Amino acid sequence: MLRLGLTGGIGAGKSTVAETLTDLGAVVIDADRIAREVVEPGTEGLAEVVAAFGEGVLDAEGGLDRPALGRIVFGDDARRQQLNGILHPRIGARTAELVAEAPDDAVIVHDVPLLVENGMGAAFALVIVVDAPVGVRVTRLADTRGMSVEDARARMAAQADDEARRAAADVWLDNAGAAGALREQVERLWNERLVPFAQNVEHGWAVPAPTEVVAPADDRELVGRRLAARLAVAGGESVRRVEHVGAGAVPGLPAPDVVDLLVEADRPGKELAEALAAAGFPATGPGRHGSADPARPARVLVLDAKDRRQAKRARSILQSRDLARADPGRVASDPAAVRAELALD
Repeated sequence: MLRLGLTGGIGAGKSTVAETLTDLGAVVIDADRIAREVVEPGTEGLAEVVAAFGEGVLDAEGGLDRPALGRIVFGDDARRQQLNGILHPRIGARTAELVAEAPDDAVIVHDVPLLVENGMGAAFALVIVVDAPVGVRVTRLADTRGMSVEDARARMAAQADDEARRAAADVWLDNAGAAGALREQVERLWNERLVPFAQNVEHGWAVPAPTEVVAPADDRELVGRRLAARLAVAGGESVRRVEHVGAGAVPGLPAPDVVDLLVEADRPGKELAEALAAAGFPATGPGRHGSADPARPARVLVLDAKDRRQAKRARSILQSRDLARADPGRVASDPAAVRAELALD
């Protein structure tokens, strides 16, 4: 099973991406739909919301009056947290039910409008962001939803900006072109990356790590952070820390296009190995994992933080990385030697 996150700003075309993925065979779980479902008339969720916020949050038909509820919680953190305390457990439980109902080999796409705003990216093996220029989005919202320009721009301003979305995105889909161009992008993504990714996760296959030395990509540091965060979430409480290490963790150092990561955990064993494999990092040997993502090779070294020798090795790896980062002159003058010192083998 492969679980992905899908998000994008209002009017960017996220619904089109979700529909296309559904047509291709993905199981799409719509967070907004679930949020509405758990407070439908007759549900315990709606009853609790009314008990907390009063009968004024009901409309004439006995359903939830969302604008009225919004006026109560807008700008009031305590009231918003109270509402989240009612909704989030129910949304989480219903989401878990839908995931459990999906086939074991499913590609599950979580359609979450506020994925970036709520810092949820690390919970998914991949985050897909769909985007379009502001002017295009404003026009779409005016044409499809009847929004005024002012209302559309105000809603956009309340969401994450492009910089935050790009930092979270493993896949960036540009929806500024013709109507069919976005669907073509999604179909390529499905066939070339998502289906192979899901198959690799199912079979426990890691993609080969490249060996060719290349110039550092602009997003290398961001990619390292994203993968480290996923490993930390997948590993849970047993993981003490995850660090981006190796040659790719040193700014300006040419290196193979692979992300090296160090995981320090308390007594790592089969349970941790299985959790990392399920998150897209299948085992490749004792204390070693790779990446199942065909577009993002990785090598993961897992060390026992409670074992003196392994803890010492972890400190040595981090010290070598930090020394290289602090000496850009040597990185520039003798990159081969620096790469050799940072190798995890």
